[in-house]
Amino acid sequence: ATYSTWQIPPPGQTGWAGQTGWAFPLCCGFNQIFTWLSTPQSGFVPPNAIGKPDCSCADPIDVSTGNRFEEVTDTVIDGDVVFRRYYNSLSTQTRGWHLGSKWTYSYSRYLDLTQASPPSYILSGGGDPYSQSLLLINVVRDDGRQLVFTSSYNNGGPQTWASSTDVHDQLTELYDSSGNVSGWKYFDAANRVTELYSTQGSLLSVTDAIGKTTTFTYISVPGLVAGATDVVLASITSPAGRILKLTYTSSGSLASLGLPDGSTLAYQQDANLNLTTVTYPDGKTFQYVYNEAAYAGGNNPNLMTGLVDEAGVRFATFSYQSINQPYQTSNAGGVNTFISNFPAGSPTTSTFTTPLNATRTFNWTTINSRSFVSSVASSCSGCTTATTSYVYDVNGNRTQVTDPSGNVTKYTYATDGSGLEIQRVEAVATAAQRTIQTSWNEAIRQPLQRTVLDASGNTVSSTQWVYNAAGQTLASCDIDPSNNTASGYACSNTGTTPAGVRRRTYTYCTAIDTTQCPIVGLMLTATGPRTDTIQTTTYSYYLSSSATSCGTPGAACYQAGDLHTITDPSGHVTTIASYDADGRITRQTDANGLNTDTTYTSRGWVGSRNVGGATSKFTYTAYGAVQTVTDPDGVTTTYGYDAAHRLVKITDAQGNYLQYTLDNAGNKTAEQVYDSTGTLHKSLSRTFNPLGQLTKVMDGLSHTVFDASASNSYDANGNLVQSADGLGIQRQQGYDALNRLVQTLDNYNGTN
Repeated sequence: ATYSTWQIPPPGQTGWAGQTGWAFPLCCGFNQIFTWLSTPQSGFVPPNAIGKPDCSCADPIDVSTGNRFEEVTDTVIDGDVVFRRYYNSLSTQTRGWHLGSKWTYSYSRYLDLTQASPPSYILSGGGDPYSQSLLLINVVRDDGRQLVFTSSYNNGGPQTWASSTDVHDQLTELYDSSGNVSGWKYFDAANRVTELYSTQGSLLSVTDAIGKTTTFTYISVPGLVAGATDVVLASITSPAGRILKLTYTSSGSLASLGLPDGSTLAYQQDANLNLTTVTYPDGKTFQYVYNEAAYAGGNNPNLMTGLVDEAGVRFATFSYQSINQPYQTSNAGGVNTFISNFPAGSPTTSTFTTPLNATRTFNWTTINSRSFVSSVASSCSGCTTATTSYVYDVNGNRTQVTDPSGNVTKYTYATDGSGLEIQRVEAVATAAQRTIQTSWNEAIRQPLQRTVLDASGNTVSSTQWVYNAAGQTLASCDIDPSNNTASGYACSNTGTTPAGVRRRTYTYCTAIDTTQCPIVGLMLTATGPRTDTIQTTTYSYYLSSSATSCGTPGAACYQAGDLHTITDPSGHVTTIASYDADGRITRQTDANGLNTDTTYTSRGWVGSRNVGGATSKFTYTAYGAVQTVTDPDGVTTTYGYDAAHRLVKITDAQGNYLQYTLDNAGNKTAEQVYDSTGTLHKSLSRTFNPLGQLTKVMDGLSHTVFDASASNSYDANGNLVQSADGLGIQRQQGYDALNRLVQTLDNYNGTN
C-alpha cells in the first residue's frame, strides 16, 4: 500500500503526533490516522520559523528557536538584483541542496505544489470524502522560510488560498481561457512585490513596487535520487537586461555564478553536500567549516562550525548544543563571544551572555506556530535590570510595548486582517503623549493620510498622498493644521494648492515608447513645493543598449533603462555617460563638463576615482576592508585590522599612527598617537560597563575628563542623565517619555 502524509502542518498546528486524531481515506481503502499538535514537541521547529530571524542575538541566532542564520551577499547588478546566500542551522529541507545542505540563495523561492490537489483517483470521480479536505501549498522563500497556504477542495473549481493570520501575503491561482490553471501569482505584502510562478511552482518573474521586472530561466540537472532530475535556476535577467548565469556540476551541485562582465564566482561542495568554498573573481577564496568534533560533536555533518576569510584566517567559530542550536559564537581571538542557553524540552525563554558579561533574557509567546518575543531583559553585575515587554493580538500584531522606564506605546490595526497600523499612541497617559493616525489604500498597502496629534488631541502635522495604480506616489502634501483652508484641502497631483499646503508631485513612465520610456515605472519628473517658481527636476534614460568597451569610463556602455541625464530646476544637466557591464556608473559629467570617472575592482569595490584629472586610489584587504587611500597628491593613508576585521590602526604618509585598543565588544578602550619612531605623543582611555555604556574617559596622565560611573548615570532606557567633567562639575540631563532631551542643567548642585 502507498500511504500519503502531509509534510507541513496546517496553520496554527506545529508537529506530528502519531496514531490518534482525524482520519481520512487513502489508497487501497486504508485509513491512516493523523493529528496535529497545538503545542510544540521537543526539538521541533516549524518551517515558518526558519529564515532571517525577527529577533536575534549573537552572530546571529534566533532567540526563540536557536536557528543560526548566515546571510552573505555575493554580487549586486543594476542596484536591483542582489544575489545572496542563506544558511539555516535548523533547516531540514532538501530541495535547495544544489548550493549546499541547509543553504538557499536569492530567487531560489518556489511553490511546493505536491499537496495542492487531491490524488488523481479522487479527481476521476470517486472522491466525495475529499470534498472538504484540506489542501496545502508550501511557499518557500529565499531565506528558507516556509509559509503554508491552505484551501478546502471544492471538487475542481477555483481554490481560495489563505495562510495564517500573521501572514498578509496573497496567493492566487491563474487560469487560461479554457479554465485550466496556467500558473500562480504571489503578492509579497511587506515589499509590495508581485511574483509569477509556473504550473510546476518555479519562479518566472518578480515585479517590484514601481513595475520593474526581473525574469528567470531554468534547466534540469541530476537530483539527489538516482535517475531523478531537478529543475534549477539557470539565469537571472535584471530589469535593464543584465544577466547572471548559473552553472552546475555533472552531479547537480551549483558550480558557478557568471556575472555580466564575464567574471565568475565558483562554488564547491564536499561529499556531505556542504558548501565548503566560494572563490571570487579576484581569485580569493572564502571557506566554510563543518562538523568539527570540538564544536559539533563530530556527528552532525551539515552543521557549520567555522568561517575562514579570504586571507586564510579563521574569522568565526560556532559551537552547538542539542538539536543543532548554537551554544557559543565568537570571532578570531575570542572577541565578540556570545554564550547562549536554550533550556531542554519546549522552552519559552532563552538567555545570552554578551561579550562584556551582561545577560540578555528573552521570553516569547507562540502565535500561529511562530514565536513572538514578549520581553527582553538586560542585566549585569552592578546594573539595574532593564526590561522591555511586548503584547500581541491573536494575529501576531504587536499591540503594546512597555519600555524599561515604564513608558507605554499602544498600536491599533485595521479590522480586515491586513495588519496595517491605523493608530499608534506613544508615551500613553503622559504629558509627551503623541498619537499617529494613518489611513490606507489597502489594495496597494500605501498610506493615504497620516496625522499626528499631541497629548491634548490637537493636530500638529498632517500629510496626504496620492498614488497611481502601481502604488507610485503622484503627490505628497504637507498640510498646515492651523490653516483652515489648508486643512480642508484634499491632496491632488493636479490643480493649484491653497496657502498652507506644501505639495510635491511626480510623473512616471506608464508605457514603453521610443522617446523617453524604455521601461514602465521609471520616474520622469519630480516637482518641489515652491509656487513662486517652477521647481521641477527631470530624468531621462537610455533608450537602447550598447556594450562597447564596458571597462573604460566614457565608453558607450549602458543598457536600456539606465539613468542618462538629470536636469535640475535651473536647467543644469548632469549626465551619466557610461556604466560598466554590471551596471555601476563609470563616468558622470556635471553641468560644467567636469568628468568624474570611477573604476572598480573585480569584487565591485571602488578602485579609483578621477575628478577632473585628480585621481584618488583605494586598495582593500583580501576580505574587503579599506587598506589604503591615496589622494591625488600621492599621499597614502593606511588602515590596519585585527583578525576579527576590526579597525585597530591608522597610519599617515609620514609613518605617524593612531593605535586603538578594543574590548571584547569592539568598544575603543584606548587610543594612542605615535610618531614614525614609535614615540607616544598622546593617549586616551575609556571604560564601559557591561551594557556597553561609556562610564569614564581619562587622558594620558590618567586624569578623569568624563565620569558617568555612578549607578544613576544612565536611566533605564540607556539615556545619559548625570555625568561629571574633569573638574568634578556635574551635568544633569532630563528626557521626556519619548526619550527626547528636554532639560540640561550644568553645574548641578554647584554654587555658581
